Amino acid sequence: MRALCNVLLITLLLSLTGCADLDIPNPFETKTSDGSEIYFDQFPDVPLPRDMSVDVSRSLISVAQDGTKTGLVTVEGRVDKPSLANAMISNMHRQGWNLRGAVIGTKTIHLYEKGERYAVIYYYDQTTTAAMEIWVMTRLADGVLPTIGGSTTGAGGLGSAGGSSTPSFYLTPDANASGSSAGGVHQQGLSQ
Repeated sequence: MRALCNVLLITLLLSLTGCADLDIPNPFETKTSDGSEIYFDQFPDVPLPRDMSVDVSRSLISVAQDGTKTGLVTVEGRVDKPSLANAMISNMHRQGWNLRGAVIGTKTIHLYEKGERYAVIYYYDQTTTAAMEIWVMTRLADGVLPTIGGSTTGAGGLGSAGGSSTPSFYLTPDANASGSSAGGVHQQGLSQ
């Protein structure tokens, strides 16, 4: 009987060591992405790490008459935030973006410039994932001062007398920060 128990114990131990070789993901483990695998979503020159997925409910894209896209893409995934920020610096540089400013801390922000466009990337940790908000916008002409509600001051601005159907965007406080459920990004059409 003792020999049978030893054989069963050895068989059990051998089978468990074989299971260690299986690639079963731990749902609570944070992966470290090197950012080498990327894909593109709404912006053809803003790379996203393959380990992260777009959260459509927290994204908002506007397409101008010339086809230029501006707005917000939010992505999240189980990645290490410092590794993610370093990977984005490298990947954005490969796409022709120049890093123009950075704030590094518990909340990290990068400002990139490419031609007449800006990209602001905000990195933050969530409960079990890291998230990244990518805002892409075009540079306004000198003297343009856009305002909420469809009127502007300055020549050639959004919603000027020539009429524009380009939407404007404005922010309300984040629901998580203020405790209300009314926070978020809102789109407002301009007068024609």
